[in-house]
Amino acid sequence: MTVKSLWFNKPRLVEKVKKFHDHLRKNDGKIGTYHRGIELNYNNACNLRCKYCFTNSPKGDHVKDFLPIPKLKEIADEADELGFLEWDLQGGELLLRPDRLFEALDAIKPDRFYLYVTTNGFKVDRKMIKELGKHGVSRMSVSLDSMDPEFHDEMRGRKDSWRRAMQALEYIQEAGMDPYLNVTVGHYNAKSQDLRLLLDYSKKKRYRTLVNVACPTGMWNQVHDVVCDDEDIEHIRQLRKEYKNLNRNLWNPFDPKLEKIMGCTTVNRMYITALGDVLACPYVHIKIGNVFKNSLKEISEYGFRIKHFRNYSEKCLAGEDLNFIKKFNSTPGKTIFNPVNAEEIFSKEDFVD
Repeated sequence: MTVKSLWFNKPRLVEKVKKFHDHLRKNDGKIGTYHRGIELNYNNACNLRCKYCFTNSPKGDHVKDFLPIPKLKEIADEADELGFLEWDLQGGELLLRPDRLFEALDAIKPDRFYLYVTTNGFKVDRKMIKELGKHGVSRMSVSLDSMDPEFHDEMRGRKDSWRRAMQALEYIQEAGMDPYLNVTVGHYNAKSQDLRLLLDYSKKKRYRTLVNVACPTGMWNQVHDVVCDDEDIEHIRQLRKEYKNLNRNLWNPFDPKLEKIMGCTTVNRMYITALGDVLACPYVHIKIGNVFKNSLKEISEYGFRIKHFRNYSEKCLAGEDLNFIKKFNSTPGKTIFNPVNAEEIFSKEDFVD
């Protein structure tokens, strides 16, 4: 989310963004225990077979499950009451079932949130974008791996996926929606020419670029050599200043100097699966509650009792902090649908009163 890209015809959202801005200003630019966003894996079915998928969709993991609409309405109402301002609907690929997606959007009531849909772009066309706009979507985030069509298609496991992703971004911008180019950056490409080509293209087209650091989770569980090292992270921070259209969830979106870091947003941005399990973030597969058993307030309070999630961290726990990754986040067999319970992996010393 950026200040310039907000849809100002959502008064409730504007109110929440102002409160978020004021909180950061008063809290030395650090996010602390503020409620920022909900990320929902509404359904995990996908038409691509990405090599690094963090949800294990290529393995057919829980591809038939949907979070029930009555529960989704309940969660959205509580999220609004708690001041959550962002909502990211993810899969899988939700455009495979647009009827179910539209139903979910109506349940969430996007006029209260900066709501966006993350997609691979394969099913995006003008008609789809028009319908999504009618249902209150403010932004579409399209994942792209490379400016090389063959490499992107190989990573995504399907031919023509690069062309369709590029076309999707054009349609999104054409419709007046916020176009975000999502790119995964790891040690393997942080300083590559290909990444620069992607960033150059995004800047030229006037898109936003969302940088997600590579995490050893899901299909890349145990693959620690993809993790960015300190030099890679410093390089990414310099790119932030150079390109000015780059976002990361742990960066302060209101900082005009493009330097301040809010801190790792575990629990600030809770991740909910189609089974109702709540994880600290999409890439930290540690369960802190379940929406069928606990309220969002109870879940967030419990999550923030864990000092690793509560304390300020300049590093992304899932994609930069190797100590956290190796000690807590690399359990073999752990997935978003088979997370480890927080009380099973953390000791009493890891909790604060």
